Amino acid sequence: MNYKPKLTETELISHMKAKGITFNEINEQQAKHVLVHKNYYFKLTAYRKNFTKRNGKYQNLDFAYLVDLASIDMQLREYLLSLSLDIEHSIKVKILALITNDSTEDGYSIIKDFKQYNESAYKNTVKYLKNNRYMNDFYNKHHDHISIWALLEVMTFGALSYFVDFYYQRTKYKSVKKIKNYFKYTKNIRNACAHSNPLLVNLFSEKELVPKPTAQVTTAATLMGIPKSELHDMKVNDLTSLFFLHSYVKDGSVGKRRAQQGNALIKRFNRHSEWYESVSSIKKIKKILTKLIDYLEKH
Repeated sequence: MNYKPKLTETELISHMKAKGITFNEINEQQAKHVLVHKNYYFKLTAYRKNFTKRNGKYQNLDFAYLVDLASIDMQLREYLLSLSLDIEHSIKVKILALITNDSTEDGYSIIKDFKQYNESAYKNTVKYLKNNRYMNDFYNKHHDHISIWALLEVMTFGALSYFVDFYYQRTKYKSVKKIKNYFKYTKNIRNACAHSNPLLVNLFSEKELVPKPTAQVTTAATLMGIPKSELHDMKVNDLTSLFFLHSYVKDGSVGKRRAQQGNALIKRFNRHSEWYESVSSIKKIKKILTKLIDYLEKH
């Protein structure tokens, strides 16, 4: 096994220079400050994959571009996470309304059935409730005879995804089916954002390929002006699902507010747009995000 040696900030800068990365927009002293106080090498250099390489050296890549993309990506993740939280809340509201107005549901038998359907998701939810120091009183009151209203209150995004699948199989409601068709892809974006995984890397590459997008996601993409060919990219597939599902489950006022935040994000993308004139992946994802945000604003 080949272990890479530990390098100091000075050595890391020398290594980057040897790879063709320049230090014009941000000088070497400023770059050291960034590496010590603002971001770390491994995350920053992930964005280098957007730039072309010739004879082992990157072309037209300054260290400042990596810092800028890391900043944009962080703001993008924060924005997408807020959309995910909106979706999570709205789905819980919709499902609870359906259960409350269903005379055949008592709010307890459905818990027993869900436990049989996915015992792991059920147990993890109860465990999360038990271990949450801010909800200890809630756990003490409800864990012996837990209702659907109590369980959904603390259900994680992943467990909720399983519950949506279960509830559709149980009821065959068309509205739940529509949520189900997009929720599993939305979950991918939410998890990446929650765990600070870079999004603006490996864009439109074979490493993140969707061989055959579903008919439902393709339909959503058509409505949103996203070419079907772009859905073969995993992140575009999942982003399309997230924005479409948000527009379906949220009321108009929240959608417009999120659209305003999205437009601010696009402005941030454009702050140094001249740096990325030759970077097709960044230009393409910005164009797609603009269409998704426009759809959110109109619906």
